[in-house]
Formats: sequence, structure tokens, C-alpha cells
Amino acid sequence: MIITLTTNPALDRTLIVPHFRQADVTRVRQRHDAAGGKGLNVTRAIRALDTACLAIAPLGGMTGQHIIQLARSEQMNIQVVQIYGETRTCLLVTDLETPDQLVINDQGPTMTVSEWQSLRQAVVATCSGSDARWLTISGSLPPSIAPELLRQLIDAVPTTCAVALDTSGAPLQRCLDARVGLLKVNAEELAQATGTTIATHQEAVAVARQVCQRGPQIVAVTLGSHGAIAVTPHEAWYVAAPAIRAISPVGSGDCTLAGMIVALHRGDGLATALRLGVACGSANALQPYAAVFDRQVADQFFDALEAHAL
Repeated sequence: MIITLTTNPALDRTLIVPHFRQADVTRVRQRHDAAGGKGLNVTRAIRALDTACLAIAPLGGMTGQHIIQLARSEQMNIQVVQIYGETRTCLLVTDLETPDQLVINDQGPTMTVSEWQSLRQAVVATCSGSDARWLTISGSLPPSIAPELLRQLIDAVPTTCAVALDTSGAPLQRCLDARVGLLKVNAEELAQATGTTIATHQEAVAVARQVCQRGPQIVAVTLGSHGAIAVTPHEAWYVAAPAIRAISPVGSGDCTLAGMIVALHRGDGLATALRLGVACGSANALQPYAAVFDRQVADQFFDALEAHAL
């Protein structure tokens, strides 16, 4: 079983608006609401890969109730920790013809320390189950939650359940030496967190390997349209992304993480895991909605992609 934690979930509202950059007033052609936030995107992608998954999310207010309904309509297995504050809404305005996209992310609700502790207890209790193999922790923290609290949550997860972490900024810096099975970052996030410059694959490998010496067993660095790199203290792999005409990159990093975790969960090697991650992330970029990708396209990408040792 894979457990996902969405630390700052959102109602993701995508508006399909042709030529929105060229007009002061325009009309929405289509609206799509989804249970969002990075962890719920990971959940959606894991389910698309036919793997069992339980999502945990702190949700509050009418927006939180709407997200629960949306998640259940997708047949997501979701465990909710109720909070008082109103769950945020994130807006994605998309022009399919250009293609072009404007993303507006709300900060999220004020979450009390008591509510966070309830969330932590729920996560630790669930990860203590005999069938919990991986826990993914994805996204930003609510603005009231200190990075130290995230680190304490990670440290409390039993060693029988490996942690995969995808965050940025101060929470990432605080967790660079945490005991995690997989740290997933993009090149910009990794450079900022380590105070370095990453301009080449070799530099990405060098910085990732330094981080591996601090705690994470694997560091995966996504490179956008250029693919991704995965590094351990003993091996490093690069997979180039297929050439595509991307519609929306939103959620591609989450799909990359989902593909890697599914592969690692079933016992595949790191090179295979990276291939599946890049395949899922690339398939996602062909769609206007986050983590809603064509499984057949992802499988075709996976079969065509090659992992190169660095």
C-alpha cells in the first residue's frame, strides 16, 4: 500500500479560455474542478497505474467538503482530517490553442498546531499498518505551520514505511538531512535549497550526491522538458523526456513522483523507476488537467525511453 499526504490541499479549478491574454473581457469555454494539491495529484496518478493508494488530507469548510465529494467521485480512497479553516482554491486559466496557461495559487488556510498534530497522528498511525510500504509527502505547508513540524512528522514515521518527499523553500531546507527513501525536487528548488548553481547534468548529479550523504537514499531531480536525473551514493541515471507539444506542465512533477514510487514499490530498479516517472510526467503534460493522463500514452513513452548511466 502507498499512502499519500497532501499537506496543503486545494480545489483545483481549471478554466478553458481561448485567447485570454489578448482580451480584457472573455468567456470561459469549459470549467473543470478537481481534488487538488500535489499529494492528491500523486494519488490520482498512482491510481491510473493500477496501484492501491490511500490519500490523507486536512480539509475544512465548504471547499473542503467539495473536495471530498470530488475525490470520492473519482473513487479515491481518502482519509480526511478535519480543520476549521477554509481549504484553498487554486485557479488555472488555460488556452488550449496557443497553448498558454496562467496559474494562481492561494496560500491556504491558517492551521493550528493542534490540527497539525492531529494530522501527524493520523499519518503515523496509518503508516504503522503492516501493508504500508511508502508514504509520499507533497506540496507546500499551510502558512501557519513551521518547517520544523514537517521534519518532526517525517521523523515519527516508522522505519517500515519509506518516505518520499516533494516540497520546496524552507521546508525543503529543513528536511535535506531527513531520513527519507526518496527526495524529489526540480533543479531550481535543489539549487536554491543548497545555495548552489545547477546548469548541467553533471552539476545536478554532484549536488544530489552531496544531499544523499546527508540523509536521503535517492534524490530525483526533474529537469522539465529535458527529463530527469536520479542519484544515489552509488549510481546516477538520466532519462531524456520525449519531444512533445505540451499543453500544461501542472502536475507533471507529481506524476513523475507517482511513477517512480509505483515502480520502486513493486521492486523495480532505479533506472526503470526513472523511466516510468518521466513517461508519466510527459504523458501528463499532453493534457489540460493535472494528473489526468492517458495510460496507453504513458506506456508507449515508457517502452521508448532509455536510461543512461551518468
